[in-house]
Amino acid sequence: MKINVFALLATIVVQFVVGYMWYGTHMFGGVVSIGDHGIDFLKLDVLSLLLIIFSSYGLNHILEVLVKATGTKDIGGATKLGLTYGTFGIGLPIVMLLNLMGLGHVALLVVFTHIVVVSIMASIIVIKLKK
Repeated sequence: MKINVFALLATIVVQFVVGYMWYGTHMFGGVVSIGDHGIDFLKLDVLSLLLIIFSSYGLNHILEVLVKATGTKDIGGATKLGLTYGTFGIGLPIVMLLNLMGLGHVALLVVFTHIVVVSIMASIIVIKLKK
């Protein structure tokens, strides 16, 4: 299956913008931290950049397959698909792992909602930029 490059680039931009707002001081202001170390979203290293690119590629690929398999054609269906996949496919498993690592409940809620919002926005991008 051929990946839509524009959808991939748009998803990367969405991850940067939503992540900057979510984990910066703009919305929740340092709620997500492990021990004494907070997340400095502006201090981006090569590994973080690669993980964002690979996760965007994987998210786009999975959502393209799900859109095709479910026959989703409009934004309402894309929103439902992104909400369902973001919640059950990605969000809850990651929150369970982070809970085992000892993150607080507020931090778990922030991470969970971030994942669901990015999944919804990526599914809308896939629908809008479909080949």
